[in-house]
Amino acid sequence: MRAGIALAAGLAFALGAGTVQARDLYRMGSLAPGMSPFTVNTAFAAIVNKYVKDLEIRVTATGTGMRHQLLTATGKMDFFMPAPVGQWLMEKQVGPFGKLKNGKELSARLRHIFTYEIGPYHFVTYADSGIENMEQIRGRNVFIGPPGGAATRNVARMIENQTGMAAGRDYARIDIGWSAAIRAFGDRKFDVLVFPANAPSPAIQQIVLNNRLRLLPVDLSRQGSLLKVPGRTIRTIDPTLYGKNMVNTEPVTTLGALVGIGVRANMPEEVVYRVTRAFWDNVGEAHARAIWMKRAVNLDSALAVVPHGLHPGAERYYREKGLDIPPAYRTDQAWDARAASASTGR
Repeated sequence: MRAGIALAAGLAFALGAGTVQARDLYRMGSLAPGMSPFTVNTAFAAIVNKYVKDLEIRVTATGTGMRHQLLTATGKMDFFMPAPVGQWLMEKQVGPFGKLKNGKELSARLRHIFTYEIGPYHFVTYADSGIENMEQIRGRNVFIGPPGGAATRNVARMIENQTGMAAGRDYARIDIGWSAAIRAFGDRKFDVLVFPANAPSPAIQQIVLNNRLRLLPVDLSRQGSLLKVPGRTIRTIDPTLYGKNMVNTEPVTTLGALVGIGVRANMPEEVVYRVTRAFWDNVGEAHARAIWMKRAVNLDSALAVVPHGLHPGAERYYREKGLDIPPAYRTDQAWDARAASASTGR
């Protein structure tokens, strides 16, 4: 009798399991927790997973954006963080893509879904470090980004433009990943932490709770061609967003950048259409995750710059919404030489 009951229960479980809809699994690369891309990507994944029942996006928050771009182009990842500088570096086969022989071919395997602002670059130091401006980082230990990251090259160029100082020659460059750098700076292992984030950054909020910090300004008058790089923004950071332990008394000027969410080009049009529609039709749920999300992630700026070109599924959604579809970013446009100089630090 008990054997019969057990058999019946087993059959019922098997039949029930058979009615559960299988979900296709997709991988999304992200920068570390505490940074804006992690907030955007996890919100994107949560909304898509909630409203598109037959697929699941899992966020992987290890590695650099350039690493994720390469993994997506080679079919080992599905979603990544596109940016004009990333496209340029891959197609020209320089920087983190210096060993490639087929950069243009790989870039052609990538497509764009939408653009958002990664946030202003925060140059952060401890208030008692003796550093009050960028010139005073000479001889100090500075994290400007992880090895092989596009942000690393941008920050090195910002510092060189403003001070004439080069990483490894005039100040020591800390070569670790984003997560490790945030933890190490919180433990006072080095002097200056630089990373892009919409304010208030959760990482800085955590550190400033028990430490007095200072933000270093960027002198725009010395940034030259870097201001002309596509996707570059000029921003100010309100120090009051970080509370009384942030010692700056005035807004701090700095640069920011536009990035986005991209996808491998061979993902089916219908899948990308449904993913795009699910996110934007429920974008209020993303906006509820951070006070800066509504400003940084919205349809008005979703196509501000389009590296690699729009995926047809995303384009279909935007046409239905009545948006003008801009031309794709091209690395051979007239400002390419200026962008090259600024992006690679040459």
